[in-house]
Amino acid sequence: MNRIGKRIEEARNKSSISVKELAKKLGVSPGYIMDIETGKRIISEDMIKRIEKLLNVNLDEDIFEEITEPIENIKAVENLPINREIEEAFSHILKKIPVCDVYLKEIYDYKFLPVIDKKVEGYNQDKIVFIKAADDSMRGFRILKGDTIMLYKTSEIENNSIMLLEFNGKRYIRQIKRLDSNKVLIISNGNDLKTETFDAKSFTVIGKCIKVEVEL
Repeated sequence: MNRIGKRIEEARNKSSISVKELAKKLGVSPGYIMDIETGKRIISEDMIKRIEKLLNVNLDEDIFEEITEPIENIKAVENLPINREIEEAFSHILKKIPVCDVYLKEIYDYKFLPVIDKKVEGYNQDKIVFIKAADDSMRGFRILKGDTIMLYKTSEIENNSIMLLEFNGKRYIRQIKRLDSNKVLIISNGNDLKTETFDAKSFTVIGKCIKVEVEL
């Protein structure tokens, strides 16, 4: 969340808007804005959207900028030529979604999902990606190494959800539970259930795991 706060501060300064002015436009106190910019307060997705509109900025760019040009690592498949024209013709009804590693830097495959009202599975089509589980640390939640997981990219903590989190540059799939406005419980379940308490601003939320695809 610190990176989002920094991004807000940079966009605000670029627009020559003071903390007091931004607070007034949003209907909040200047202290609230300062807490967000310094990472002391968790910002809701609704507030993120309001700030994005006021400052004309995409606050997710700094979190996901490293994956703008992921490396494809797809083995060639015989007798399956890709017709780019057909792919583009159906782009308004089928969304081509990459299957990546948890760092969203390497693409292993692509999936095509139906687009309904500009959404995929009820989510913004541009924020959906698939990831491969990196280990068995969530075996107790029926997520095994190599399983394909649909991920909704968001920076907001969602209580009692399984999310992709980043701690000190490393990413993990974990269940998250709020304890209060500042503390959260992080849960893994490999062979045994493990819980740890963290400050909410000590890690970054990369996305929410929506569902796991199981191959028979």
